[in-house]
Amino acid sequence: RIGVKAYPSAGNFVLADVSRGGLSGQQVFDRLLRRGVIVRPVGGYGLPRCVRITIGTADQNERLLASLQHCLD
Repeated sequence: RIGVKAYPSAGNFVLADVSRGGLSGQQVFDRLLRRGVIVRPVGGYGLPRCVRITIGTADQNERLLASLQHCLD
């Protein structure tokens, strides 16, 4: 719903392409970190447009989505 592609996962995390608007995964990581939300940039794995997001509680997931929306706008 916010224009981020999430890849299928069988683990406790999601790989998300956050390049909407031309931002890199590292840039989104930096912006989210300033808002107190921690994800993992994965540019070192050859995925510069993506971040790894660990699944949290419903409240944590909602906070992530709201913060991500804010960072991408």
